[in-house]
Amino acid sequence: MSTLFIVSCTHVPKENNITVEKLHEILKSDSVTVLDVRTPEEIDLGKIKAEALEADYFAEDFVEKVVAQLPKDKNVYVYCRGGNRSAKAVNKLRELGYEKVFNIEGGINAWKAKEYPVE
Repeated sequence: MSTLFIVSCTHVPKENNITVEKLHEILKSDSVTVLDVRTPEEIDLGKIKAEALEADYFAEDFVEKVVAQLPKDKNVYVYCRGGNRSAKAVNKLRELGYEKVFNIEGGINAWKAKEYPVE
């Protein structure tokens, strides 16, 4: 049985968006969960955090893969290339009961623009 999720917009509540500057500070903590929702080809170009979990937003098994990897009780920081897919992913995760998920505004493009390291 398949589950269909329909998200009519990519608006993420303001409290669920954070800047790359904020993420850069957060990553100094030891227990940070980062989810990269880009394609494998994009991921091959580098990641914000080497240990970031991966789940291609466009893959048919995206929801199943994410649910299998993510804890519901910890903060999860989601990014993509420019912020659109990660916003959609955050909305999907919120529908699934994940309350501590955050969209990284501008994605890895904004990260690179600040000249933060890519692993």
